[in-house]
Amino acid sequence: MAGMGRGRGRGQMTFNIEAIGFGKGDALPPTALQPPPLFPPRENLPLPLQTGEETDYQVALKQEFRLAMKSLPYFLKIETKKKDIVRYSDKYHSKGAGDLASEWVPDWRRLPKELNILQKSRKAKNVKLKGVHDKMAKKVKPVDKTEILKTLEDWIMWTFISFSHSKSRPEQEVIHSN
Repeated sequence: MAGMGRGRGRGQMTFNIEAIGFGKGDALPPTALQPPPLFPPRENLPLPLQTGEETDYQVALKQEFRLAMKSLPYFLKIETKKKDIVRYSDKYHSKGAGDLASEWVPDWRRLPKELNILQKSRKAKNVKLKGVHDKMAKKVKPVDKTEILKTLEDWIMWTFISFSHSKSRPEQEVIHSN
């Protein structure tokens, strides 16, 4: 009893059938049994592929270049997730180029120093050996503090005198013309 509603009269058409060109009692046209085409037909067909020795050579070079690039250690291989089940044959599968990247050691002479992640080993701490300190103490002469103070005073006096002379000279050289 679908389509009956709540009994408030008969269902009405939402548009006028006579405006389309059909009468009230006329039969409607048959429905289309096939769906409409997805794309319109092409007007211009694509050009055929080029064939010949030159194109075959270029294709072979391209494939060889791609394989060479994939075999380099710089090529980052997408890591595949390990399966839950460990099979006996898994350990016999050959290692690919991605596995070689972990063993690759770059030539740091060709790369910038900033990229070198290796840390330099620190120098060993000074280890005092018996007898070495005694020999060094004999070589070093004890210096008297009064001698050091005297040399410092001489140096200060020399710099003060040279500084004062350098300021007084330009004033003496100025000649007033009146």
